[in-house]
Amino acid sequence: MTAGHQNRVGNILAALVGNAFPPLASIATAPILALALGVDGRGAVASATAPLFLAVALATFGVPASVTRSIARQPWLAGPFVWRAAGVLVLAGAVVTVAVVLTSPFFGGGDDTLVTLVRVAAVAVVPTLLTTLLQAVASGRHRWRLVTVERAVTAGARLTALASLAMAGTLDVVSAVVVLALAPVVGAAAYLGLLRTDPVGRPVGSVDARSRDVLSFGIRVWFGSVAGVLLTRLDQALITPLSGPAELGLYVVAVNVADLPLVISNAVRDVSFAADAAEADDRRMLAASRISSALSLVVSAVLAATAWWWVPVVFGSEFAAALPACLVLLLATAVGGQGALAGVTLSARGAPGRRSWSLVVAAAVNTTLVVLLVPGLGAVGAAIGTLVGSFVSSSLNVLQVWQRHGIPPRSFYGLRASDLRACGRVVRRVRGRPTM
Repeated sequence: MTAGHQNRVGNILAALVGNAFPPLASIATAPILALALGVDGRGAVASATAPLFLAVALATFGVPASVTRSIARQPWLAGPFVWRAAGVLVLAGAVVTVAVVLTSPFFGGGDDTLVTLVRVAAVAVVPTLLTTLLQAVASGRHRWRLVTVERAVTAGARLTALASLAMAGTLDVVSAVVVLALAPVVGAAAYLGLLRTDPVGRPVGSVDARSRDVLSFGIRVWFGSVAGVLLTRLDQALITPLSGPAELGLYVVAVNVADLPLVISNAVRDVSFAADAAEADDRRMLAASRISSALSLVVSAVLAATAWWWVPVVFGSEFAAALPACLVLLLATAVGGQGALAGVTLSARGAPGRRSWSLVVAAAVNTTLVVLLVPGLGAVGAAIGTLVGSFVSSSLNVLQVWQRHGIPPRSFYGLRASDLRACGRVVRRVRGRPTM
């Protein structure tokens, strides 16, 4: 096994651990929030924080992805480049924060208390954006262990704070919103490790990425990111106005469950983006896609088969009503896996606009279904919208990779013998055995 391959495997394992923290923390904190606040209270917390998460994604303008790609391709880029990116994010974050404050009566569903909480949570928009930028720099430099530490700190801070407040009997909707909004900012301390990065020498005759090119790539990525946010976040922001906070409380629990299989695909996606931006490799990308999709499918199937007994135990009997939405969202996770790496390939190889259009179409389909189905079906209606949107996005990404790079769609589906051998090599490496 080459040193480069060993590094990629190590990076994927580090990213896998890092990506595991958010959903595992959600599973750990969900019973705390559910038992302390009930369905209505849990829905109120989600109603207040959903606009924050939506605003953060909207305000990035593709800057983090563009920074990751630029640094992966030109590792000597440093201070001034990052500071310019930070300036863009601060300005965009300030504008979006004002927008959230002005639209808070809508997101709060006319409830004065929720409106105030939406505004309180919006204060965290700019700090969260800057944390995202630091994560992008670490990813571009392949410092995945720092990303893992940041996610662990964020998850740990969230869990510790909520558990402490619950044990003290002081956990309420307001304190829960503050903890969830500020926890990502606490995790930013992990990136102090970037200060110890050795400078990378500039190759003779190299040319820095032009601001115009960086901005162009970022806007094309952001265009898709906005659509991706509409696909994955808008439903949570719309459920309260369309169906009430109780249905949102059920839906959030279903999302927490369905996010667990995404630990695998998200880890592979993050590492593959930086690796493929530095050096395109069809065989490596396809193997990573097939293996991660198969593992996500297995995990989704296990969770779906057992959810009927452990969801009420973990989250409380009130949340048994979330089971139908859980099953639909787990199916959405399974059918959307193949397109994740296809979309990353499009972005890493300079065509993020193609991935963006896939997400735009999927978001339009999803939003239409949410508006039509949520008033009558509640959480299940939102889950159906996500399922259809995920299938559309995944399929379009695969088709566009075929069109642009000549990679047949069948290459993304089904395991090959070579994939199983690659898995065996990883297992032996993790267990400390030599590989051939």
